[in-house]
Amino acid sequence: MNRRKFLLLSAVAVAGLTFAPAIKPAFAASKLEEEIKKRLGVELKAIKETAEIKLTAPTIAESGANVPITVEADIPVDKVERLWIFVDKNPIPWVTDVKFTPQNGQVFLSTRIKMGETSNVRAILQLKDGTFVMATKEVKVTAGGCG
Repeated sequence: MNRRKFLLLSAVAVAGLTFAPAIKPAFAASKLEEEIKKRLGVELKAIKETAEIKLTAPTIAESGANVPITVEADIPVDKVERLWIFVDKNPIPWVTDVKFTPQNGQVFLSTRIKMGETSNVRAILQLKDGTFVMATKEVKVTAGGCG
């Protein structure tokens, strides 16, 4: 091996080590997909959007530190096991989960959440038959609240 070939191979190795961590494979799962798989045990693509869930949130939130959301569902509460709230681009996408019983009367949750940046908010209902349904709404955040 001559000196030129050694320098060329060294430069390629340094460039590869520098840029390799920044390159994310196209097939890699996002944080949201990993979190949903970990907490719900299903893939995100297996969860169907439904109009039976009404997710109310502001279109534009001035502060991500305090975003009001309300989740209501037309699905009877005795058919619902649990409600999950996720924010796609938060450092930890899972926000909360709430278990429902027939004593709740209806599927309803109103709370305030933190959002780091403009992102989708997802309300996912786990039904007693083991299926999942969700509603999604994009909220534009002008000042992030996670940092």
